[in-house]
Amino acid sequence: MTLSRTEVWTSRYKEALEPGVIKQRAETRGEAVRGVAVLEIEVACQRILLGLQNINLITEQTEAIIRLCIERALAHAQLVYADPTSALRAAYEGVALREDNVPILLTGLAGVGKTRIRLSIQRILAGRKHISIDEAHPLVPLIDYADCVIAQQSSVLEVLKPLANPEIASGAVKVKRGAISAECARWQRVCGTCLLGADETQFMAQSETASTLVTRTLLALADVGLPWFFVANYSLIWKLLARPSEAIQRLLGHPVVVLPDPPNSEDWVALVTEFDVVLDEAFEFKLIDRRVELWNLCAGLKREVVKLLVHAYRIARRVGALKASWPHVMQAFQSVEFSAPRRDINLLIAYAGQGGDLRRDLKCPFDGPEVVARSVVYSDQLRAARASVVARASIEAAMTAEEKAALDAIRQAERPITKQSGQVVAMPKAKSRSLEQLLQAGRDMREALGRDPHG
Repeated sequence: MTLSRTEVWTSRYKEALEPGVIKQRAETRGEAVRGVAVLEIEVACQRILLGLQNINLITEQTEAIIRLCIERALAHAQLVYADPTSALRAAYEGVALREDNVPILLTGLAGVGKTRIRLSIQRILAGRKHISIDEAHPLVPLIDYADCVIAQQSSVLEVLKPLANPEIASGAVKVKRGAISAECARWQRVCGTCLLGADETQFMAQSETASTLVTRTLLALADVGLPWFFVANYSLIWKLLARPSEAIQRLLGHPVVVLPDPPNSEDWVALVTEFDVVLDEAFEFKLIDRRVELWNLCAGLKREVVKLLVHAYRIARRVGALKASWPHVMQAFQSVEFSAPRRDINLLIAYAGQGGDLRRDLKCPFDGPEVVARSVVYSDQLRAARASVVARASIEAAMTAEEKAALDAIRQAERPITKQSGQVVAMPKAKSRSLEQLLQAGRDMREALGRDPHG
């Protein structure tokens, strides 16, 4: 294909911004995991885990963030490739470094879904065809989006090399660290790339001194000259805030805070509905009926929900049940395997309810009307979760020994029958009791013992 119009570079992003395209390209619905009851426990758990992780829904919040990134890419394409010969000139003359290339910073609690946004952009902008600049030059790739996973890379050079031309990326040609950004800028301009994303920055900053390396790496990515975003947890942002003001202005000038969806929102309902599809043969109840309680157990963090549900099924199978019930979910929440997430969730709930100190990895480093307004909604939901826990604890604390015994008996009846060797006899399933029914059971027990049922 011979280039003659700017649309060759801009049409990719215009198409992605058309109504419905983002969801169409990025969303993955749930598929039922079948036959898990006959599989070994860990094999079944792995199937369920993959089934839940495969779900990717584009929420109102994530779609707005994705559109923001793609619109910046479109603006860059319209400006840079207004002259179709700019790609060819970059190959010979290089690209001038920019000092004002401020990235979008995606931040939020661990497990809220920031990486999912990056992976969704990767799906939406997956184009990698080849084009001809002119008859005198070989074909070059036309790349919609460049992805950079920093992880535990030990140097700026190792992080940026994959963004340079194939000779440098493979190591066949050596380049100094000071020249790597310019080489990456040259190659990405030739390839028509208009958006860059970086993730797993926190793994490079495992100590106080490592924040210097992260800062240097991010500034080197800025010098590539593309519209870009990077993903970072709160803990890394606090470290970056301690860096010189010049670095802060270049790297933290456009933060976007990702928050969990409220438990009664359409987006949370849609997610839980997809979970029900996957868990059709693994759970004996519908999660949609417990969506608020489920949100309360994980503070709305999707990664923790998945972890909790998989472990609930593991617990059910260990005691001989073929399907998980709600008591198994509660046991999973209290389990040692879930102790680390439970600690953080309880800290978030306690902080929302009574204030005090909060670990920095759980506390948003940014303020301002936009962040505060959305954070207030999240805090209200956490306070509602705390009120639910306090109310349940208060009711049980006020019970007498006989009432607690009756409540324990009811709970025991709700647990699935443990599978025994030999023939299994199907037992009638106890129906879930309401709070009033539980209290009435306690009053009936007191009356049976010859005591005042209302004493």
